[in-house]
Amino acid sequence: MRHLISNSDQSPVSRDGFVLVEILIALAILSTVLISVISGVTSSVYVISGMKNYTHAMLIARTRMNDFMLKNMRGTDLKGQQVKEYPGFSYSRATKRFEHPLFGPMQANITDITVSWKERGTKKKYKISYIYPAQ
Repeated sequence: MRHLISNSDQSPVSRDGFVLVEILIALAILSTVLISVISGVTSSVYVISGMKNYTHAMLIARTRMNDFMLKNMRGTDLKGQQVKEYPGFSYSRATKRFEHPLFGPMQANITDITVSWKERGTKKKYKISYIYPAQ
């Protein structure tokens, strides 16, 4: 079916080709918008996954530090201990004498707990420290 537009100055003009161009432009705009939306959703999924792992690491570190504190800050240093509750996560605990940046060595110890995991092929770490008087 042909649509003709009549103009007083010109003879009737066909719009068939013009409609096809409008459809192609609309598809191009729609494709660009959909690609933007899909990439935004994908980025959001990665961020949510990363924050989930970070939250797990915080929970592991705080739980292990609380356990250490309940034992009156006694125990040997640990390295690469797997966490049963969270597969893929491991933690290390190290205690040393605390040295203040300005005042030097003090009568205090510092315990660091570092939680490690892999996220999309990259090794990630979360670390907490606790300073307490030497016993």
